[in-house]
Amino acid sequence: MEKIFSFDAETNGLWGRAFSIAAIVYDESGEERARFIGRCPIEGEVDEFVAEKVLPQMEGIKESHGSYDTLLNDFAEFYLREKQGADVIAHVAVPVEARVLIDMHAKGFIGDWDGPFPLIDVAGCLKQAGEDPNSVDNYANKYGIAIDKAEFEGGTHNPLYDSVVAARVYQHLMSR
Repeated sequence: MEKIFSFDAETNGLWGRAFSIAAIVYDESGEERARFIGRCPIEGEVDEFVAEKVLPQMEGIKESHGSYDTLLNDFAEFYLREKQGADVIAHVAVPVEARVLIDMHAKGFIGDWDGPFPLIDVAGCLKQAGEDPNSVDNYANKYGIAIDKAEFEGGTHNPLYDSVVAARVYQHLMSR
């Protein structure tokens, strides 16, 4: 099993800026090694989908950063520290997680060669396995992959939950 760095972000609308970023890192034995969770104020009017579907899943994630830039900088530091030797993954990484990486580079928080090469999108792995690429939750339910929901308030659209389920699905796919 490879070391896995799984991350997820929640944005104000599909193409908006992130207001929460989370990541979980598992070592080669599948044990949690590190995690990151951060949230900043939402910029602009809150998107209707975000208000209805995302924010209720994130009530336990309090604002920890005063701005997008400070959230992004802290995440970049975590990413640079923890990504070494890891498969860096996300589920349906474009546009949300891809923008986080692009913004980290544009702001000078990561260098030209600090990107995840490759960024592994779990959606493509699911598609290759003949599964629905749009839902890691459906795959986890289908194969009985246990996600300890006791450590999360909320489920899908809580970025820490989404990071964990994507990682567990990726681990399962890699072991098939």
